[in-house]
Amino acid sequence: MLTRLFKRKAADAAEAAEDRNAVLKADQLIEQGHALEDQGHLEAALAVYEDAVSVAANYARAHLNLGHVLRELRRWEQSERANRRAVACEPENAGARLNLGLLLINLGKLREAEDHLTVAFRLDPTRVEVPIVLADVYERLQRPDEAEAQYRIAIAIDPHHSGALRNFGMLCLRHQRFDQASDLLARARAIDPEANDMESSVLFSLNFDDVDSRTVADRHRAIGSLIASASPPRFTRWRNTAEPERKLKVAYVSGDFLVHPVGLFLQPVLQHHDFRKVETYCYSNYERPNPIAASLRKSSAHWRDISSMSDAQVIELIRDDAIDILVDLSGHTNRNRLQVFASHPAPVQITWLGYLNTTGLEAMDYRICDRHTDPPGEVEALYTEKLIRMPDSQWCYVPWYRAEQVPHPPAARADFVVFGSFNQVAKISDSSFAAWARILKAVPDSKLIVLDVDQPAARYRLQQLALLNDVASDRIELRRRESLASYYSAVGKCDIALDTFPYNGATTTLDALWMGVPIIALRGERSISRSGYSILKTLDAEDLIADSIDRYVELNVRLAADPVWRSDFRSTLRKRLESSALMDAPKFVTALEQRFRTVWSTWCNSQGT
Repeated sequence: MLTRLFKRKAADAAEAAEDRNAVLKADQLIEQGHALEDQGHLEAALAVYEDAVSVAANYARAHLNLGHVLRELRRWEQSERANRRAVACEPENAGARLNLGLLLINLGKLREAEDHLTVAFRLDPTRVEVPIVLADVYERLQRPDEAEAQYRIAIAIDPHHSGALRNFGMLCLRHQRFDQASDLLARARAIDPEANDMESSVLFSLNFDDVDSRTVADRHRAIGSLIASASPPRFTRWRNTAEPERKLKVAYVSGDFLVHPVGLFLQPVLQHHDFRKVETYCYSNYERPNPIAASLRKSSAHWRDISSMSDAQVIELIRDDAIDILVDLSGHTNRNRLQVFASHPAPVQITWLGYLNTTGLEAMDYRICDRHTDPPGEVEALYTEKLIRMPDSQWCYVPWYRAEQVPHPPAARADFVVFGSFNQVAKISDSSFAAWARILKAVPDSKLIVLDVDQPAARYRLQQLALLNDVASDRIELRRRESLASYYSAVGKCDIALDTFPYNGATTTLDALWMGVPIIALRGERSISRSGYSILKTLDAEDLIADSIDRYVELNVRLAADPVWRSDFRSTLRKRLESSALMDAPKFVTALEQRFRTVWSTWCNSQGT
């Protein structure tokens, strides 16, 4: 018995020694892999990490490094398996739980990510990254109160963590807590002065406020200068040949090549470009595969994934591709690359579509708009860019979903009117809601449906606005985000769409018209406040345009009182839209290419002086 026990202990000791040797060998391989990764040799590093796993199959560190390089190589499923194996090897490893949680977020497995991140924080409550990532999960799950709590925990752990301050500030911005957001973002900027995307967030928030045009322009110029000062040096020479009539290389840069207005508005443009005259490039700053990106990729001659590249690498790529015209589709929105544009890596740079305001960058040469959003002679001083006006509208519309119109016999609804708001909730300003309240009071047998109200804070704010404006809560129905089919159906079942101001809708306005639902446009003072006006002017629907808030209320009330007028719109709006310049993609793209050719010729001519 004693002999047998001695032999077992000896065997266990030998096995432990063998395991230690295996771990030492794996550690040596992992260090080799790190060196290869630092040199950019990811495939070679992968092979070394696979050797480390084969040497020490139960060593969590080996699986973690394998999972990391697989993620860098965008091999998501393999990375997930490696990270799960790391957790299985060492369930009490907070880092392994964090890594798996991060990967699961990328894969859309949010609730499972939440579970692993919660365990990670229990294992290591001093690790500031965990509550920050967990807050991101809660935001994606539409649980903002829990997200806020996690940001507060992160800031308590590290009061000087710029990422925690920034993300919390962004959460406040999305919920229109502007003073708190400005304070948090200012603290983050003081810690990390080069994080200019925070400045972009502040500028973006101005679009929702009733701020005068000059103040908005001045702030954009100031922040544009800050971005330029933190960017690589500005180029003044390019290798591009100055031939006015040659085929042009045009590149579109965006972080929104997905189910987003930018991706969807760009689709018909790429499909109708004359590839004998224009060679198109798409520089995508969004890493996740999606159907819109796949469609855009098919329609573009070249596709570049820049989501993991530094600004310097993107600049080098643009110059290596010898891009003639570089088009920014983001402005001061998420995932922008304005620091790239600040360096002027292409001879001609244009901003369009994604941000209806100036970038504030002196290096941005032009901005595309139309004569309705930006009347000639009235607005030029508000932009650092020269304005390029499209002949009809700055938008070319193709519906996201080929929805059938909703039959809506007016006789059955003559005494009951449904208004609808389809814009993102952040666009519903206090002044917008006050006007809507006046409309509801003037149309007693009516109700308001507001779509896309997912977050409790947004729901609470709208309920408080209703109370403040003396509107009974049972007259307002707040709905959560819906599928595209349900969204179009909900739009079509409304009688009248209500636009927001000062930040108008654009895609949602066109969607309403597509479904036969009339909408009144208030002509505002800023470009972003004239989107609806531009659309209805292009549609030749002057009877739906208001020049004051009083007139806006009056026209909505008149529409509600006239079921025959509404019925006429229901039966004609889609046909009017289809036959208008708003849906004439070939005409739009021809005009766009003509303007590209004009600004290119201007640059070519400047090279001879």
